[in-house]
Amino acid sequence: MNSNRLEAINWPTSVTELHVHLGGSVPLYRLWEIAIDRGIRGMGEGYEDFINILKIQDGRVKDLDTYLEVYDKIELIQSGPSAIRESVIIAIHRAYRTGGMVHLGPGGEGGSPNSLFKIGRLELRFNPLKRTGAVFLKGTHAGLYDVDRVIKAACDAVQEVEIGFKGAMQVGLIFCFGRDMTFEANLALANKTALWAERTDKIIGVDLAGPESANSLSRQEARDEMAEVFSAVPSHLGRTIHAGETPHVTVDTFLKTIEALSPSRVAHPIVAFRSHWENGDDRGLKILKERGITCEFCIKSNLLTRAVRDISEYRKILDTCDRFEIPYTFSTDAPSLQVTSLAEELMLLLENGAATEDQILRGLAYAEKCSFLPSSTR
Repeated sequence: MNSNRLEAINWPTSVTELHVHLGGSVPLYRLWEIAIDRGIRGMGEGYEDFINILKIQDGRVKDLDTYLEVYDKIELIQSGPSAIRESVIIAIHRAYRTGGMVHLGPGGEGGSPNSLFKIGRLELRFNPLKRTGAVFLKGTHAGLYDVDRVIKAACDAVQEVEIGFKGAMQVGLIFCFGRDMTFEANLALANKTALWAERTDKIIGVDLAGPESANSLSRQEARDEMAEVFSAVPSHLGRTIHAGETPHVTVDTFLKTIEALSPSRVAHPIVAFRSHWENGDDRGLKILKERGITCEFCIKSNLLTRAVRDISEYRKILDTCDRFEIPYTFSTDAPSLQVTSLAEELMLLLENGAATEDQILRGLAYAEKCSFLPSSTR
């Protein structure tokens, strides 16, 4: 897309990004610095090997499970109050500086002289229990670091950065429950979320994330447990979930999960679209429309995990959303691991005819409207 056409688009001065994971938001060269500073071993034979291990790229990702494998290493690097504080600060600055740039440098640093827009509101999500050093315990939730200290460090970091930006950046944290964690661990996190939500306004919502192969919620017992976890969280916090991204979740399970957890947003609900296209079953799309649920799409990561088969299929997804009057947003998911930006991903859609300018601008407007952040005072 030539520069004249880009300039002709009426880009907002500031945009909201809803779906960004902390584990994928710290540039690779900064993760290397954090790992070296903390003496973490098992990170490869040197810098180049480290970058190759952690960079998510086409050819090495087969599905969502292989996409998520790298997060075990990153969550270890980001473990502890000091590392989580540093990671949150870096992630917020990265979003503001490079989110509107169409081209980035090889390590994720800024590469364009100009930005299409600034990211002025950011929802940053992560699992505090997986930042306690418990990531490799697989089944228990007792970690090396105290989860209260981890949560406090993250919230304090958000507050410090907001003060520095003097109103130009608004940030909220979403805590992720894990499909790959035990019920007891998720419930412990829910109780900690409730405790800290009374102490700070920096926690704005909760999410259900992780490999659907680990827990598809197809069993009634599993849905009941997750519903109990969600019910332990204060009602004023927003609710979003990852559901229907892989074939592990059928449309029936998708419907029952929506009914059990009552989210206002759903990430990557591809099963609802495929069921309609391939089987004429529009129940998944109807429940999204009837409940006013917003779809969160992350273009490059959806392509890497094969959730979306190719870029042209995105046009079909967005047109279907428009036909069913389902709102949708665009985000980067793991911008640093994929060395991408929100502007670059929007350009990918536009340049391939997978979205119109109107659809892009509506997606940005939907993000502003359905954010869990309080209304901006800017």
